[in-house]
This record gives sequence, structure tokens and C-alpha cells, in this order.
Amino acid sequence: MLLKLFTICSILSLNSVYSTPDHYETIETIKRGFDDYLQTNIRPDYLNQALSHFQIPYFFRTYEGKERLYGLDDATTCSLCSVIANFLVAGRKLGMTDINIKAEGEQICDAFNIESPRVCSGAIDQHANILLYIIDNTPDLVPAKFCDIFMQGYSCNFTNIEWNVEIPEGQTPERPQPGDSSSTFKILHFSDIHVDPLYTPNKVRTCNEPVCCQSDQDDGVEGNSCGYWADYGNDVSENLLDELIRFANTFDLDYVYFTGDIISHRIWSTTQEGNSETIDKFLKKLKSGFKVPVYPVLGNHEANPLNQYVTGDSIPSNLSTKWLFDLIEEDWTQWLPNSTVATIEKGGFYTVSPIKGLRLVVLNSNVAYKDCWWLLQNDQDPFEELAWLMDVLKSAEDNNESVHILGHIPTGSVSTQRVWAREYNRIVNRFANTITGQFTGHVHVDTFQVHYNLSDPDQAINVGWNGASVAPYDNANPSFKIYHVDKDTFNVIDIDQWTFNLTKANQNSEKEPEWYKIYSFRDAFNVLTLRPKDIGDLLVSMAKNHTKLGEYHLYRYKNSDSAVESGCNENCQKNYLCELSSSAYGSTEKCEQLKKIYDDNL
Repeated sequence: MLLKLFTICSILSLNSVYSTPDHYETIETIKRGFDDYLQTNIRPDYLNQALSHFQIPYFFRTYEGKERLYGLDDATTCSLCSVIANFLVAGRKLGMTDINIKAEGEQICDAFNIESPRVCSGAIDQHANILLYIIDNTPDLVPAKFCDIFMQGYSCNFTNIEWNVEIPEGQTPERPQPGDSSSTFKILHFSDIHVDPLYTPNKVRTCNEPVCCQSDQDDGVEGNSCGYWADYGNDVSENLLDELIRFANTFDLDYVYFTGDIISHRIWSTTQEGNSETIDKFLKKLKSGFKVPVYPVLGNHEANPLNQYVTGDSIPSNLSTKWLFDLIEEDWTQWLPNSTVATIEKGGFYTVSPIKGLRLVVLNSNVAYKDCWWLLQNDQDPFEELAWLMDVLKSAEDNNESVHILGHIPTGSVSTQRVWAREYNRIVNRFANTITGQFTGHVHVDTFQVHYNLSDPDQAINVGWNGASVAPYDNANPSFKIYHVDKDTFNVIDIDQWTFNLTKANQNSEKEPEWYKIYSFRDAFNVLTLRPKDIGDLLVSMAKNHTKLGEYHLYRYKNSDSAVESGCNENCQKNYLCELSSSAYGSTEKCEQLKKIYDDNL
């Protein structure tokens, strides 16, 4: 009866979304093969052949907001996901062992050619125990919910994921704006260091695994060999981390914002012990390297396995993230007061006031990351973090404090759960005048995100700034930002972006890299201020003047060799307009408006 139920569920999900006839027969064959397997406990010979019809190498490394690869449309991708999810859940309910489930995951990964065999095996071995625990302990789990969350960018919509946070009525009063001659202080913002203890110069630079330049990979050859500092498409050596700290200290800094991701992209073989050692070593470098307070944020890679954040008395200790919260509680409190301990222990978030009138709110936005499996069990404000955020912002409003919000993942990214992003955006709307800066990382490129009034999409009300990345994983040069912040209002007055050319630095590795300032934001984009209205007007100007989007493309990748060579065509430029104007994934009204302006000015 149970098998019949899951088979029916699978058929219904296929029929409800399927729209590509040329793939329909193959997916039906895959479904039939899984059903036969569950009924007979014998894996049909034709199953892997049918699976291998869909070749999706590096599928989980691509951003879903970009152009679709592999010739698969959304409906086909969702149908394929649904069939696999139903099979794995049904198999577990029928008694399939841990070993068998992991073996099936590896065969599916291999058949789709998603990653190399050792990456498939290692990654599945790390994540399977969490997924199996969730299946075993969630009686009402609908398998297709896995697709709705994890494949959010493909709009599967098999289940209804919907909830709201209760937001207090009212609106924060408008605050005084800084004048042109305002006194300022400096904040260093860097992100996504992805320091790699196994980084080895002269190893192969491009390979078939998520990160190369590894000590246990092949030696490089001329034209495909890793440099001394780091290399495009990969993580960074400890030498580059030390160089970043050295050069950043040439500035007269007041504070440091670090917005997450310490651990490398070697996702198939991380361990809790290894992550702990790397995190602890990194934070000690920051402690000794900076004489000013550092305010750190958790990245999705800090957890082991990556992306997985959960606590609770019912969660087995080997699956819980308590080890990480215990670690940062000890390491972070060198910069933080005891008042932050309770929320760090609860979920890795905190609030602190470094100077009278300014409050920092540091979020663990990874709990809303679409790749966090625990959303299958609890997708409604995990750790009750948004409710806590509301209380902090209301208190700041009452006390006439300005707030800087720090997090890892920008809410406009497809990586953030749609409902969480929407509710966060509602909170920003309510407290827009209290929030004078938002600072994130994760996307590895230099970008920003404009928040618009939910009742008036022409009115820009807040701006989120991204710290880009030190790691050149997305083929951008290493970089960091210096914010000039008004001492009275705590508004960001200007932003300086600093970088160096990685190719040139590796060719002259006996010397320190030649850091240079890419831009002053106000000068480069010709804006009077960095207030929301002026940044909103900038997007309209970029939609009209496409040369500005071409310049943005180079700034985005920090003048990297690949960005200069590739350029940015019409589709690329329109995608940028949508990225810059979307503060909650799936909210496209402003994006469509800007694209129309773009088309009208071809």
C-alpha cells in the first residue's frame, strides 16, 4: 500500500508539471525502473541507461538564475527531481538501508555525470545521514517538497510553502541625512576568503572537481598550473590571507566586517575537526592582524557538511551544529560582549552596539539557504531569527539608533528561500529609515541590491552592499571594500573597492601584489550620494545608458582577465538590472520595468 501511494504521488507530480515530450518517455522509463526496483529489490539493467540520458555535469555548481544549461527546461528538471525524491523516500520507508540509499545516490550522481566518482561518493556520504534522519523522523514529509526548496530556481511548486512574520504597525521616522562635509570613519569589509589548507602551487588549475590546486591532484602543465597566491576558479592560499591582512592594515581602520565563508570548496572531504581547525586558525589571524574590533558572520561553508544548520534537544549530536556555535562562542567573544552569548548559542546570530547611536545586527542567513536540508523539517523562521530581528529593530527605533545589518547571503539571491526573503524584505520596508546599511557576501562578485517600497515600486528605500570576495572562485580578482561612514547618521557616504590583478601577481610572486583602487563608487557611477533614492535613480540611468552596464560588468569581476575578455552582451546586461533591483527572489516587477527601459533605449 505504501509503495502504491508513492507511485501514485510520483505520477501525479509528473503529469502536473511535465511539458517536454522529447524527455517524457525517458522520465517515464526512469520512474518505471525505480518502481520495479522497489517491488523486486533488483535494480533493472535499463535504469542507469535511462538516467544517463540526462547529462548534467557540475549541475550543483551553476547559479539557477543564469541561462539554463543542458537543454532541460524547468518542467523537465522538476519532473526528474520529483521522480528521484519519491523513489528515495519510498525506498527508505520500505526498509532500504543506509548503505543502499547512499549507493543509489552515488549511482544517480555518476549516471548524470554530475561530479567525479570521488566527489559524488564523498558528498553523498556526508549529507545522506541528515536526509535519512529527516525522512525517518518526519512522518508527514512530502517528497516533492525537496524539489520545491532545493530546486527553487526552477519553480517546481509541488507543495505550498507559506508563512508570515508579524510586523508591528507604523513606520520609522525619517532620520537626518549627512551633509557633503560630514565627518566619517572607515569600515573594512571583506568576504568569502575560502582559505584552502591544501592549496598547492603548480598543481593543475582546471580539473573535474569543485576545486583544484589540491595537494592530492595532478601536477599542472604549462598554461594549466596554479599560481603562488591563488588562481581563477579556485580558493586561496594562506599566503594570500596573510597578504590581505598586511595590506588592509595600511588603512586607518575603525572596524572590520567579515561576512562569512572561511572553509574551502573541497565539499567532498571536509570534516568537523578540519573545519574547526581552519576556523580557529583564521580567527586567530584576524585577532592578531587587526587592532580594531572585527564583527564576523557565519558562511554556509563553515558548517559540516556545508549548508547544514540545526540545533535542538532531539537532534543527534553528530548531526547538530552545536559544535560550531560552541566554537564561535569562544572565538568571537574576543570582540563581543557577554550579552551576545545566548543568541550565538541558539543560532549563530547576535547584536552589539560598537559606538553610541549605531547598532550592528549580525544574522545567520544560512538557516534560510535553499540547500539546507533541515528546511524540509522546519521552513518557518528557523531559530526564530526574523522574530528576534524585529524585536531588535523596534528597540533600535525606540532608542533612535541606526542599524547596520550583516549577513552572508543576500536575500535577492536564488540561494535564499523565497518566503524567508519576502518576509525579510517586509521587515526592511517597515524599518527602512532605521537600517542605514546592509552588508553581505556569498556571491563572490562586486554587486549591490536595492530594496523598493512594497506599496510603491518606484521608490527605493534601502540598499544592500556586497563585499565581493577574496577568493577568485568565480573568476574575479581578489578584493575588499572600504566604507566611509558618516559619524552622526551612520549612512554609507562612499565606497572604495581595492584589488590586484591575479595573473600579474602570480607571474611576480616574489613581490607583494600591486593593489590598486578600482573605484570610488560615487565617482565611478557619478552619483551625488549613496542614499537609496540616488541608487534607485542609478539603475534607471544604467537601463538607459548601456555603457554604464558594461562598466559595471568590469567592476563586478574587479577587472579580472576573464571579465575583460568575455564582455557582457544584451542578455547579460538585462540580468544585471534584475539582480540589482531584486531584493527578494521571485519579485520581478522592478526588474521587468528596467528591462523595458533598456529595450526602449537600444
